[in-house]
Amino acid sequence: MTIDVRMLSISLRILILCVVLFAGCAVTTQVTNTQRSSIEQQLLVSSLERALVTLNTQGFKGKTVTVDFYGLTPDRDFAREFVTAWLQAQQVQVVTDPKQAQLRLKVFAPVLAVDQGQSFVGAPSFTVPLMGFAVPEIPVFKDVRHSGHAEVEIYTIDADSGQFVDKSPAATGDAQYDDYTILIIVHFTRSDMENPKWDGSRG
Repeated sequence: MTIDVRMLSISLRILILCVVLFAGCAVTTQVTNTQRSSIEQQLLVSSLERALVTLNTQGFKGKTVTVDFYGLTPDRDFAREFVTAWLQAQQVQVVTDPKQAQLRLKVFAPVLAVDQGQSFVGAPSFTVPLMGFAVPEIPVFKDVRHSGHAEVEIYTIDADSGQFVDKSPAATGDAQYDDYTILIIVHFTRSDMENPKWDGSRG
């Protein structure tokens, strides 16, 4: 009889532990309903803005320009409008009609992306043979690193003659967001992203 009680006690402890583990893992479940998550969008904007604030716009101020934007990802459409608005905030007159422009700015974004890396110590998820149900991963330590990267270059062309005028140095910006899980139940994040602050006096 003593053996049965002991076995029952052990079984109950195992059951409680399993419930805690499953509950702990369930809390960290994330669902993405858009092409990019909100964190990825913030990383892209932060890295793009950090790249732009290093550009020297002194040669554009007081002049009328058109902006042609080129990128390698679908994010280029948003980035084009963002760059245009940023130039306007720097007292650059942006027009859509090339006939009214003094300069043509060809803006290239060869890098505009979010990368992800992961460090994991613990038991990975697996499917129990024969029984057919999946056991979620049990992290002792897990770090999911999201990093945004942007690079911008501006080629300046004289609108009347079509002659090359100047090329800006490559401006780069980076942003970081880390998601930590320790011993299943401890979870926190760390980010270097800040609220956008445009200063019209820069450049």
